[in-house]
Amino acid sequence: MEKICLDFETVFDFLRGDLSVVEKLRNYASSEEICITSIAMSHLLMTISKQDAVKPFLNSVTVLPFDRNTAQVAASINRELQVAGDDQKRLDTIMTAAICIANKAHLFSRSPSRYDGIKGLKKV
Repeated sequence: MEKICLDFETVFDFLRGDLSVVEKLRNYASSEEICITSIAMSHLLMTISKQDAVKPFLNSVTVLPFDRNTAQVAASINRELQVAGDDQKRLDTIMTAAICIANKAHLFSRSPSRYDGIKGLKKV
């Protein structure tokens, strides 16, 4: 079973009822583990006022942490991007990618190009 990790934008689209995201997640949920990052979780809790919609969703997914190992992966990604001259990535993008890489999860993002140039990141 593969892990499919949703970034904040994808979760937001799902909670809004975006049919393309809902359908894709329905397909993944039958055979894959659906995850979000602890960063996406905190973003959801800080930005969505209707917590009654957020909490059932959070209870139904695995939350992948930003821990010591992930911090080391994030630092490595940042160094690689600086060497490549691509130091314009936002910190949350690097941290999300690091969590996915550290947990061997595939990233599901509505904006996959935000993650271009990050070695080792698998996207769906």
